[in-house]
Amino acid sequence: MFDPLYEEIVTNTSDLMVYMVRHVFIELVLPLSIFVAVMLTLYVDWSWIPISSFERKKGPSLEEVKKQILE
Repeated sequence: MFDPLYEEIVTNTSDLMVYMVRHVFIELVLPLSIFVAVMLTLYVDWSWIPISSFERKKGPSLEEVKKQILE
């Protein structure tokens, strides 16, 4: 079997297992972890983190940004 992503020939069982693990990680685990991280950033209530008055004046809060994105 030829692996077009890495341009290697898979000839034995150990190579096949490495091929499967790499593809499962690159094509499933990595994109899903990025997706979950983005969703957690958008949907978790981050208002419990204390910020100073200077930081509030600097720009919009995360809650305001989330409202703008979700509208």
